Amino acid sequence: MSDKQGGAMRELSAGGVVYRRHGNRTEILLIRDRFGKMSFPKGKMEPGETTEQTALREILEETGIVGTIEAPLPGTEFDFQKESGEIVHKVVRFFLVRATGGSLKAREGEIAGAAWHSPAEAWRLQLSEGYEGNTEALERALALLGAGPGGGPAEDSGGAGEGDSADRTAGRGPGDGMAGGGPFAEIRFSVWRPGDPLAPFVEHALLKADARPTDIDRLCEEAAARRFHAVCVGGGWVRRCRERLTGTGVKVCAAVGFPLGAAATRVKAFEAAAAVEDGAAEIDVVISVGRLLEGDYEAVSRDLAAVVQAVQGGALVKAVLETGLLTDKLKVEACRLAEAAGADFVRTSTGFVPVGDLEADVRLLRSAVSAELGVKAAGGVRGRDSARRLLLAGANRIESDDVTVVAVSAV
Repeated sequence: MSDKQGGAMRELSAGGVVYRRHGNRTEILLIRDRFGKMSFPKGKMEPGETTEQTALREILEETGIVGTIEAPLPGTEFDFQKESGEIVHKVVRFFLVRATGGSLKAREGEIAGAAWHSPAEAWRLQLSEGYEGNTEALERALALLGAGPGGGPAEDSGGAGEGDSADRTAGRGPGDGMAGGGPFAEIRFSVWRPGDPLAPFVEHALLKADARPTDIDRLCEEAAARRFHAVCVGGGWVRRCRERLTGTGVKVCAAVGFPLGAAATRVKAFEAAAAVEDGAAEIDVVISVGRLLEGDYEAVSRDLAAVVQAVQGGALVKAVLETGLLTDKLKVEACRLAEAAGADFVRTSTGFVPVGDLEADVRLLRSAVSAELGVKAAGGVRGRDSARRLLLAGANRIESDDVTVVAVSAV
């Protein structure tokens, strides 16, 4: 519906943040509009409609989903110019909508695609590919559902149970963001958003063969000054780092099986356990890449599970995949094996092998694991802009030997 106010054309629209639940799993419906942006289903009011009626009608028309309004959400307003040159002031009202039925199907000619996503993935896509004006609505919706950025799952209220009648994806749009993340579980690791400090997401690394004690000490000093999340070093340096970082809040991450991942499983397990005993809070272990390439998935899983068991819950375990050596299919398979073995993170690379398109790898890994697992980007991360792009792509951690990813004045 449009009207004139003060000489300017005013257009009213309405739509919704639609959610559904299966047990304790919550999913959010996002569309990709005809401009290639991630958004919520919405559209113009028809004469005689209320905003609530408009929202439900547009959701049904654009996605095939039937819903019930549960709460109002923050809206947005903006100006745009029509092809005729006329300036229009658009007012959009949003609602939290519980899906109650229907079957997901993107309406041809209206939108490019529609898909269900975990809350963490929906938040990431909104920040990286959505309209800025929609951020507040999604943030409020996730808070109401108990699934806000960094939050845990909402309890199953028995609602949104249209069962499995709605397919997970429909009308795949441009880009690969429509596949969605894994099943929703507790979001264990923080999700970065623009405006947040970078330092808590950074692991400062020194994994060179010629690293000397003075180099390790400098690494610790830089990490403490910038308040990085952790330093990442070889196992022989863990005790030294722990002594120098006590009281700073900076953790120690130990590299295990570096850089080849070809050590015997019992050696990796012993190395991981020794690092934890020396003070490591996190373990980055290289998977058996050669066995993965050969298709011996059981051996890869056993190898990684032995490390998880060796640390006995005393440290997070990150599976280093070496994505530069893998096809996309094998990257996804490695993610599946890592999650099944009990790893807490998947990591892209050791940094010893060229990584190719690191941002694309992060997006793929994020879509291949559940919200319970973190994704760590490593291998050639240089500067703040690179770090920001990788975090927006879905990384929960960044590893870099470049201190300029965070300026001292920025922490």
